[in-house]
Amino acid sequence: MLTPDTTLQQRYQIVHRIGGGGMGTVYLATDNRLPGRRCAIKEMSPAALAPQDRVWSVEVFRQEAQLLAHLRHPGLTAVTDFFDEGGNWYLVMDYVEGGTLAARLAQMPGGRFPLREALRVMQQLCEVLSYLHSQPNQVIFRDLKPSNVICTPEGQIKLIDFGIARFFKPGKVQDTAFMGTPGYAAPEQYGGMGQSDPRTDIYSLGVLLMQMVTGHDPSAAVSPFPVPGPTTVMPTLPSGVANVIERATQMRPELRYATVAELQAALFTLPDRLTTAQHGTQVMPQPALPPSVSVVRAGLPSLGVWIGLGLAVMLLLLCGGAGILSISQGLIPLDLPGGSLIQGFALESDVSGTTAALVVQPTDTVAPTSQPTSSASLSDVPITIAPSTSINPSTATLVPTPSSPPRPVQLAFVKGSVANTDVFVADADGGNQRCVACSACDEAEPSWSPDGRWIVYHSNCAGSYDIWVVGVDGGSSERLTHTDDLDEREPSWSPDGQQIVYRASPLNAGRNEDGDLYVMDYYEDHTYSLGIRGRAPVWSPDGRHLAFMSERDGSWQIYLYGLGDGGTRKITSCTANCRWPAWSPDGRSVIYHATTGPGSVTADTVWIMPLSGGEPISLLSGAHPGRPSWSAAGLIAMNSDNGIERVTEDGRDRRVLIDGQEHWAPTWSR
Repeated sequence: MLTPDTTLQQRYQIVHRIGGGGMGTVYLATDNRLPGRRCAIKEMSPAALAPQDRVWSVEVFRQEAQLLAHLRHPGLTAVTDFFDEGGNWYLVMDYVEGGTLAARLAQMPGGRFPLREALRVMQQLCEVLSYLHSQPNQVIFRDLKPSNVICTPEGQIKLIDFGIARFFKPGKVQDTAFMGTPGYAAPEQYGGMGQSDPRTDIYSLGVLLMQMVTGHDPSAAVSPFPVPGPTTVMPTLPSGVANVIERATQMRPELRYATVAELQAALFTLPDRLTTAQHGTQVMPQPALPPSVSVVRAGLPSLGVWIGLGLAVMLLLLCGGAGILSISQGLIPLDLPGGSLIQGFALESDVSGTTAALVVQPTDTVAPTSQPTSSASLSDVPITIAPSTSINPSTATLVPTPSSPPRPVQLAFVKGSVANTDVFVADADGGNQRCVACSACDEAEPSWSPDGRWIVYHSNCAGSYDIWVVGVDGGSSERLTHTDDLDEREPSWSPDGQQIVYRASPLNAGRNEDGDLYVMDYYEDHTYSLGIRGRAPVWSPDGRHLAFMSERDGSWQIYLYGLGDGGTRKITSCTANCRWPAWSPDGRSVIYHATTGPGSVTADTVWIMPLSGGEPISLLSGAHPGRPSWSAAGLIAMNSDNGIERVTEDGRDRRVLIDGQEHWAPTWSR
């Protein structure tokens, strides 16, 4: 082992060891010829290896150096030096700040990215793989997986670990050595199907896209083949994306895309796929993906051979054959202190690693102070009221995790004064409060994703008000809208997780005014106008209607909009202002608050309007209750002079959950 201050080649001064494994050690070093330059030095010591591994290990090390020395691309890091000294071999390359894609996925709820982020990663991966495949001697990477992808702070994607990459040799029947990572490696990497070629990397690219958009971890699968259908893992995945995954991961190479460029064209020509959401003038378009590509999930000529092979492998391992079947040293990149990582270096995984072998890892109601009058008949615009909540919890999830139990009910709320708030989350009893959007700007109006893993909200952190999304369990926020000349506020997530409705107004227009209502397709960056104006739109549980408030008739009233027929109907006729609607869990009623009088925005009484007809029902008064939210468990949360309170749906058992008027706008996760 090299000690600090050791000098190699009279040039590289070792700072400290930052990782190690069966294949050697990696060090942080400074370059004495270029003051200020830090570099990563990868050391391979043949003497530390078993005798049978020394020859091929040195050859793999030489090959990595030779490959990288001739490649120049933003998605790669060039080798700057390669030498032997004292019986050991050394590879010198740049020290790159960043972390692995694997680490980023592990931090994301559900182990997946929003589609936008996944596609940004895919775009760069396609570019670097196309570069490799376009070399005079095609370079096949052969080990594309999250731990071999670096994400720099600037958003650049880089490939690392070329230890098993190879040149494509025309006319060769198959690879000399079978290498790869189970779950990500293509079937031909196990032998018997010809040598690896660009379609080998395309298979791994499809698997990686599958993982990024659905959370499916192929390394944890019982069997690496076949890759499950994407929509069986995530039913709400756009069909165009699912088709790309399915074709890329066909077991037979000839059924996949022939080139990365072909895959790239299929993925990035889907409508509005990579463009930022823009507000057009078209009203209620019918967004659609292109016709589905017919994809046959064909098996190998003899699938039984693979089953038998898997059984044979396990038997061999049980009999001590792991050494024979080991096809790689389980190379993985190393995370460094402070979130850095050595670019291009990989070390031996532990026993549970996923790279090594061919093995398949196995109160009573208070009288109101301002009584709304009965609403007009609903017969003018037919409204279908579902007999019960029609959304199936097993399918209406943004991040489907069928094997995971439902997440506990939680509350989201804001803390602070109007125009200077942060978004918080708490347990259903008000405990365990934690901030999830806490930047030095205004962050408010949270709305939950159907699976309770994400919160969408509005914020002016980027100047104008935009719609943002953040994971409940931590992580950075993502800006969803990018229209600097508009203020976009008050988002609400659809019950199927695919769309977000919100209000858009000219930049710096009044906060308490009607705006245009828009719908954003969350997965496709496609936004369209509903052609109506209002505030605070919220989806019905069956996804067929929106409730919203508007002062179009001179005072704030509650309206319904039918997404099927485009009809709009006022459902309240309050003498004061009626504001901030929310739905009952069964979709039969809308709850809202009335203010202290005409022209007032101060909450006074909470009301329930049955949508089947009849008079509005006074639920609660006293201490200015407002902004109600109705949970599936029959509890209604609201803000008041006391803070955030909750009451049963019959108006009883009123209690304070979170003390203090600075807490407001509560909303249940379900």
